[in-house]
Amino acid sequence: MLRAILFDLDDTLYDLKAHWITCLRIVLPDAARAIPCDLETLVRSALTAKIWINQMPDFLRAQGITDQNIIEDTFTRYRDIWFDALTLDPDAPALLTALGVRYHLGLITNGPSWSQRPKIERFDLSSYMHAIIVSEEVGVAKPDPQIFHIALNALAVAPNEALFIGDSPENDLRGAAQAGLPAIWVNRHGAALPADVPQPVAVVDGLRDLLAIINAYDSR
Repeated sequence: MLRAILFDLDDTLYDLKAHWITCLRIVLPDAARAIPCDLETLVRSALTAKIWINQMPDFLRAQGITDQNIIEDTFTRYRDIWFDALTLDPDAPALLTALGVRYHLGLITNGPSWSQRPKIERFDLSSYMHAIIVSEEVGVAKPDPQIFHIALNALAVAPNEALFIGDSPENDLRGAAQAGLPAIWVNRHGAALPADVPQPVAVVDGLRDLLAIINAYDSR
């Protein structure tokens, strides 16, 4: 019987990729005109290169931009809107509320505190979660099984009493399996599951069907 449900954060409880694209489209028009380059081409280049906030100045220089005003303005806007524009998946509050009635809830997220804690605060996740684990704060990151066990210990449950929900085949599915947890894969963007990754117990493209799937799994 399940006693706990553990969640990933990025691209699980909200659509990180959609948010990322939106931010890039807002901050890159001046840079695109300066090169010149089609805006969507520049956005795709930034996505492919995984350009987060701190990487933006070097990325712009690598595109041939030498105007320091454009570099500084783009970086500042990117930094300022990144957290202000974040939006929790609209299905998340009802899901977490319903699950919280029956289960201990936990969050395991990779990343530094400066980037993950503002999201947790903005989404008010502490009002739902009984344990919140940020990799930088515990010195270990997914897919290392240790971070899953840290969360399980915080919730006082065994691996076979918990279910993990996340988007990353490597970090979430493989990591959960190595820690002894079954997992549900949130595959928002239609990715293919690598052949060597453990099979999830279910695959969803968002959060709307999760409650029914978890209820069915727990009733087996």
